[in-house]
Amino acid sequence: MKPSSRYPISVSLLHWLLAIALIGNLVIGWLLDDREELLALHKSIGIAILVLALIRLANRLRVRNQLPPSVNKTGTATYFVESTAHCLLYVLMLAAPLLGWLKTNAAGHAASFFGLFSLPTLLSRSHELSNWLGKLHAMTAYGLAALIGLHVLGALAHRLLRGHNILPRILPLRQRPLSKVKHLPD
Repeated sequence: MKPSSRYPISVSLLHWLLAIALIGNLVIGWLLDDREELLALHKSIGIAILVLALIRLANRLRVRNQLPPSVNKTGTATYFVESTAHCLLYVLMLAAPLLGWLKTNAAGHAASFFGLFSLPTLLSRSHELSNWLGKLHAMTAYGLAALIGLHVLGALAHRLLRGHNILPRILPLRQRPLSKVKHLPD
C-alpha cells in the first residue's frame, strides 16, 4: 500500500488525544507544588498517557506503510531534526509516566488509575530512590515540554517560512475547500 498525503485516522486521533493529555498533565504537574490535591489526577492521566503512548506506537508500526512521506528532503538537516524529534517524543512519552510510576512506588504508594485499579508495585519504598526518580521524572517532563514546543514551532516554520500547510495531514477530519462550502442566504 503506498503512502497517502494524510495520516490514517487512527494515527490522527491518537496524536490529538495524546497531545491533549500530555499538555494537560504537564500543566497539572507544574501546579502540584501549590495544589497537592491534583496529585491523584496527575497520576491517573499519567497512566492514561502511558497506555495511549503504547497503543500509538503499536498503531504506528501497524500502519507504517500508509504514512505520508516527510515534507523534508531525506538526508537534510531538517529531516534529521524531524526524525530525531519524533523518536525522542516517543521515548519521552513512555519514559515520563514510567518514571512517575516508579517514583510513586519508591515513595511507598501505588499508582492508581482514578481509583479504579492500581498498577503493580515494581519498587520497594526508598526515600532516596524516590527523590532521584522524582528529579528524573521532572527532567523528562521538561524535555517533553520542550520537544512539544519544538514540534509546534516546526509546523509553524513549515507554514510561515516554506509555505507548506502540513497541519491538515494530521487533522482527523478532512477540510473542505472554501469554494465548495455552501453559504446559507442571509
